[in-house]
This record gives sequence, structure tokens and C-alpha cells, in this order.
Amino acid sequence: MLQRIKNLKIVQSFLLLKGNTKVSIVFEPLWGIPYTIYTFYLSLYIKEMGVSDEQLGIIIGAGFLSAAVFSFFSGMITDYLGRKKATFIFDLLAWPVAIFIYLISRSLLMFVIATVVNNLMKVTAVSWNLMLIEDADSDQRKAAYNIKDIINISLGIITPLAGLVVARHGVIKAERAFMIIAIISMTLMMLLRNKMYTETKIGRQILNENKGLALKDMLKKGPFNGAFAQLRENRHLKIAFWIQVLFNLTLPLGAFNSMYFAPFMTEHLGIDKATVSVLGGVYAGVMLIVFLFINPSIPGRNMKAPILTGLFLQVIAMIGIPMIPKGMMALAILAVALYSFGYGIFMPFFSTMLADVSEGKSRAGVYSLINTATAVLSALIGWGSGFLYAAAPRFIFYITALLLGLSILSMLLLKNE
Repeated sequence: MLQRIKNLKIVQSFLLLKGNTKVSIVFEPLWGIPYTIYTFYLSLYIKEMGVSDEQLGIIIGAGFLSAAVFSFFSGMITDYLGRKKATFIFDLLAWPVAIFIYLISRSLLMFVIATVVNNLMKVTAVSWNLMLIEDADSDQRKAAYNIKDIINISLGIITPLAGLVVARHGVIKAERAFMIIAIISMTLMMLLRNKMYTETKIGRQILNENKGLALKDMLKKGPFNGAFAQLRENRHLKIAFWIQVLFNLTLPLGAFNSMYFAPFMTEHLGIDKATVSVLGGVYAGVMLIVFLFINPSIPGRNMKAPILTGLFLQVIAMIGIPMIPKGMMALAILAVALYSFGYGIFMPFFSTMLADVSEGKSRAGVYSLINTATAVLSALIGWGSGFLYAAAPRFIFYITALLLGLSILSMLLLKNE
């Protein structure tokens, strides 16, 4: 029996992991469990607290504007503090501290502040990713990204249980309980994980090179530390960079975890606020199947085909969602299943491809530049998205489909090389 378990491809994938990569994955559930639950109802909670659609757009826009600033400096901060220290400090600020501010917020200004603080995660979007991938090879990276997604998505199956809590106690009381659990769990995870982390090999080299340098001297090197030169010289990286930015722009719009998805399902499709959590279970269940049985069976060298397939399925889902007749829960389930299937195939393979084509000491700068470009463009979209949603909610999904379509065209350019 034990041997049969060891022979499972997903188990073999986990056995590949070593060092920081393994530590990152092992502690992921303590973050993933509360994140999955509290974020699903966050936008509904904010609206229940009296925030209008237009004001929701202001919160999103302010968040992306701050994300642009934090992303701009994220690579520099990561190189200056080291991957380990930057991850620890900014994870604590971006999650437990930000969630606490959401918990005590009673006004638009406080929700804006909470969102701004939460966007300090743009620093750890660089530093944590480097902890995950820098001491790993391509096969380990693919396995790590896939297992990370398995963990977070499998935990999403408990979203319907959150719906039962909401049905019994209402959105406000339930969401506050979810946030308290998140603060405790995430803080514990960050303390334990930091104790087991070691600085990456490239991180140590950069820290030694920068030893004795003041922060002002680091600033003189520029925030992106050689990223532009690498983009000029590496055409594969240039195309992957563009696809990553385009895809990231879809996340605050029509993506499943955006602040518009749940409100659209409840307000415009007429799905009950407690029942809508079933869609969270469908999203998690379908993606879990993809991560457990499909992705491990796809050879690591064949990354372009699953990336294109995943993008195409997401486009079909985004076009279909606005066409669902009111009250048709079955069609909503089908659309979510299609989207999650595509998203589940796309993410681990594209993340691995991006990591592979951005090797070197300038990788922190590359990831920082990606996040900065995404945040700036998302801020522009965010400011207007609230007004667009209030006027024509369905167009949020059509714009998402357009961005995904542009990603497909960009990927085809890479495919033909």
C-alpha cells in the first residue's frame, strides 16, 4: 500500500522538492486555508458595510496604485534585505496586519488603507517566489507550483462550509470570524516558516556584493537591477513578460477571485449569497482534479500546449458568463468549471516557463518590473472598473476575455519561434 502511494505521480512530484522549496510548500496550508475563505466573501462584506459599486472601484484603483509603488521597489528591497528577511517582514504586514485593518474598518477610507497595506504583498510576490524557485531546477519548479496550487485549491473545497456559516450568521459576522482565523493562522505560519528558511544561493551572493552599501547606494543601481537589459537580449523573456502582464490584468476584473465575480453572481444572476459558495466548491474541485491527475502527466518539456489550452478555455468561460440567464445555477457551475479547468492548466506551466527564461541575478528586477507594469495598468483599469460595473456589469467579463485573447496571440508568437 505504501509503495502504491509512493508511485503516485503527485507523490513523486513532492519527493522532488528540497530545501526552501519544500519548506515553502509544507507551510502553505496555514496561509491557504484562511485566505480561501475570507477573500471569497471580502467584496460582499465591504458592500454590506455600505460601500457602493463606484466606491468599490475607488478601493480597487487605490490598491493598484499602491501596488505599483510597492512593486517598483520590490526587487530592490528583496536584494537589499535578502529573500528570507524581506519575505518575513512584508508577509506579516501584507496579511495579518492588513486583515486586522479590514476587521476594524468602518469607512471607505479605512478600507482603502487596508487595501494599500495588503498590497505590500507585492514585495513578497518577488521575495517568496525567489525563495521557492532559486535553489530548484525546472522539474522541481513545475512540481512546486503545481503542488502549491493543489494545496490552495483543495482547501477551497471548504468554501461551501463557509456558506453555511454565512447563511446562519450573515455576511458581516461570518466574515469577521473568517478574518480573525486568518490573522492567527497566517502569523503562526510566517513565524514557523521563517525559522526553517535559509537564504538562497543567489540571495547570499547578492547580499555579499551589497555588504556595507547604504540604501541610497542601492537606489542608485535602479529599482529593476538589469531587468531591461535582460528583456532586450532575451526575446523569450520579453514575450513571457508581456503575457504575464496581460494575464495579471484579468485578475481584478472577471477572474473568479476578483471583487466583481461574487457580486455579479448574486446581484445580476440572482444566486443566493449563501448558495454562491457552491461555485467556490466547483472552482476548487475542478482545479484539484487538474492539479492531481492532469498536470503531473504532462511532460515538463511540453509547456506551450497546456498554456495555450488553458488560456483558450478561460476565454470561452469569460464570454459565456455574461450570457447566462438569470437564476441558471447549472450554467454558472458549468462556466466556473470551464474557467477553473483552464486556469488550473495554465498557471503552473506558465509560472515555470517564466522562471526558466529569467535565470540570473537580475530575476528579482524582472519580477519587480512585471509587478510594477501590472500595477500601473491595473490602477488605470481599477479606477474605471467600478463605474463600468455599475453601468454595464457584463462588460467586465468581455474585457477579461479580450485580455486573455491577446495573451493567446502573444503565446503563439513564442510558439512559432
